[in-house]
Amino acid sequence: MLRALLSRLPRLHPRHFHLSKTHLSTTSHLPFLRNVGIFAHVDAGKTTLTENFLDVSDVVSNPGMVDSGTTVTDFLPAERERGITIQSACISFGWGGPDKSDTKINLIDTPGHVDFSVEISRSVAVLDGAVLVVDGVEGVQAQTETVWNAMQRMGVAGNLREEVDAPLNPIPCVGCVNKLDRVGSNFYSAVSTLNKKLKRQNTTAANAIPIQMPLIKCELTNEVVAGYPEPVEGEFVGVVDLVSDPMRMIVWEDQGKGKRPGLKVGEVEGFIGERAEEARMEMIEMLAEVDEEIEEHYLEETVPPQSTIIKSLRNSTINNKAMPVVAAAALKRKGIEPILDSICSFLPSPLDVQSPSVHSSSPETSSKRVKKKKSSKKSKKESDYPLGHPLNSSLLALAFKVVHVKGRGGGDGRVVFARVFSGELESRKTLKAINAEGSDDKVERPSALLELKGGKMTMLEDGVARCGEVCAIVGLKKVETGDTLVLSGDPATRGVRLNGVSAPKPVLTVKLEARGSEDEKKLEDALRILCVEDPSLKVETGDAADESGMGGGSGILLSGLGELHVEVVCDRLIREFNCDVKVGEPAVALKEALTVGTVLGGEELINFEREIAGNRIQAAVNLRLELISADSDSDNMEGQTILADNSIVLTDEAKSWLQLDFDSEIIDEGDEEEDEHNAVENKCATALISGIKGALQRGPKGNELTNVRCTVLEVSTENGYGDDQAGAIRAAANFAIQKLLKNSSSSDAVVLEPQMTLTVNVHNDYIGNVLSDFTTRGGVISEVYSVNDSEKQVMVGKVPLKSILGYSTKLRSLTAGSGVFAAEYCAHSEHRNV
Repeated sequence: MLRALLSRLPRLHPRHFHLSKTHLSTTSHLPFLRNVGIFAHVDAGKTTLTENFLDVSDVVSNPGMVDSGTTVTDFLPAERERGITIQSACISFGWGGPDKSDTKINLIDTPGHVDFSVEISRSVAVLDGAVLVVDGVEGVQAQTETVWNAMQRMGVAGNLREEVDAPLNPIPCVGCVNKLDRVGSNFYSAVSTLNKKLKRQNTTAANAIPIQMPLIKCELTNEVVAGYPEPVEGEFVGVVDLVSDPMRMIVWEDQGKGKRPGLKVGEVEGFIGERAEEARMEMIEMLAEVDEEIEEHYLEETVPPQSTIIKSLRNSTINNKAMPVVAAAALKRKGIEPILDSICSFLPSPLDVQSPSVHSSSPETSSKRVKKKKSSKKSKKESDYPLGHPLNSSLLALAFKVVHVKGRGGGDGRVVFARVFSGELESRKTLKAINAEGSDDKVERPSALLELKGGKMTMLEDGVARCGEVCAIVGLKKVETGDTLVLSGDPATRGVRLNGVSAPKPVLTVKLEARGSEDEKKLEDALRILCVEDPSLKVETGDAADESGMGGGSGILLSGLGELHVEVVCDRLIREFNCDVKVGEPAVALKEALTVGTVLGGEELINFEREIAGNRIQAAVNLRLELISADSDSDNMEGQTILADNSIVLTDEAKSWLQLDFDSEIIDEGDEEEDEHNAVENKCATALISGIKGALQRGPKGNELTNVRCTVLEVSTENGYGDDQAGAIRAAANFAIQKLLKNSSSSDAVVLEPQMTLTVNVHNDYIGNVLSDFTTRGGVISEVYSVNDSEKQVMVGKVPLKSILGYSTKLRSLTAGSGVFAAEYCAHSEHRNV
């Protein structure tokens, strides 16, 4: 009965596109495909919502429960025990039509905790649409804003700001106010927080538009009434569909414990009808602000036809001008079907979204949106589609996630999740994998393609993943997160790569020690696997661990994004990989940066000369070190630094000496040249980069240098061509930077420590305790406000990460167990105790 919205949606037909018959057969599914992610603050109910999607679409017989650890999408033991999502999980199901298969939905359930923000980064790289879930009591919370900003795709990954030349458009979004079964929930108040606190990429408001009116059964009269315009105390039982004409009342009737609620659809009458008309006019008024056709109806005081409203909502959503919002109580299994209808009706198919940004080192494919080379065998119109567009027939895919599953794929059980942007991905066909630096020396052949249904991986039909699809690949032994996958030998994709997946910088470190010699190898192997799965982890051994100052003895340093992140990884080491390991106390990962205005070097060649095994090696490098321009974001507090990757820049003179003929500032280590002489020179360029990067790992005060621009002005060497020359240049670059840093003054560099935005939600009775404790930790309070006029207060402030290690235990003591908090990285600032 709720398929009405979907049935009214105009269907795109493949004949609208100018394609060959062969390609037509592989793209006809595209209008009926949705790649969607679910985003929310921790504990807003997104995993429960996902489980109910699987239930109503008949993928599972009963939805899993987060509290009992029976969910399909949360499969790690730590996820099921803690009731949180740690790894994003992809699952496929159908919706619409008599057999619920009209539209295929590839759904990704993402973490809400900021410590697992790399999982969010993976997701936004491959999604076409999203569902943003907020709590009906709390509204927008701290990490709601974090995931929203990730959905805006503005080039920020956790604590790392990237240089993005051509950022992708924000992800179109449908909103869902969940947990309307909670006491104190308020649908319209939650919607207002979406509009007040969330800003789009162009700084406009989210423009959240309610397309339903909640229905409440009053506690005293047992009568169903409208939850508009003021909230009504009682049980959430249904909604009025404001889009349909005539409007329909949808009520979910309890069928007993463990059973799916019955669905009753009827006409809207009486007082509910009057309130629904008011709510509908409010919806039309909000749409009129972003749609000229709706505006004409509004000014003429006429009601737009239902088809016009649907068209307007869809276009406004896809163009990021509006966010349709629906109501739900997922734990009570109410409101699920309309959300799926909204996904199918308002969110884009792969045909509706911007093609991914493609970078290229090949002269034929050097534009930002790389176009496929023309072929006489294909129509001109088909060849005009850019590489990465679903109607381009050349394979372009992104490996956005790597997991290890015992019994899958052979070897270490590596399973690679990939989004196919264009072309077809076939098992047994040879692939080339290009990493973020452009290196394409990984050539592999998938043994099978899988999809996840109902918690089980099943073989894809015909062993083919078509354009627009998400699939799992087994048999790849070298592919890592962020690699671009193309068909080996395809000239249209030579030298191209996608943006990849960015990993935030680690901020917290622990020292790991194997308790026995037999466990050392097991620990190293386990950490290697976990680092492949999670690019935000950093592992250091040898000298780095010995010099860390984190206790005596040998060991391994493990760095992550926060306490929970590191705790979960250590838990996996012990439980999944059976490592007997001792975990040290956490320590904050410090960084160093040059002070504003400091310039080191750039005046003369610094000579390096050694005799090694009877061979004299010599090289000289003139380079300049300076701070990358400070971040210009006006929202950042004074004295704070946003981390940026170090930049290596070559002057024309240095490029000429190395005989490099490309214009990029950052040297491409994977540049291909058939000419032997140029290949030697590029080996020297690679050696130069290696020497610079190695030297920047240790600043004058012993910490990794960040936000440094290293400009190479001149290079010279007396060594001839070959490995000796490359080795000499590597050593000279490393030596030059070490000398510059050693001779610098103490005021030329500062030590930086991570600062966190701490948000604490607490009862009025305990807010004084929290504020007093926060100031003693060196925190600066930004604001304190009430939650929806309830008895709860929220404190927001900035505080050094080192000051809130173990804060969860202290907060329980301060608030008699009632307080909850979220800590999110905001910037680095000067560490005063050094």
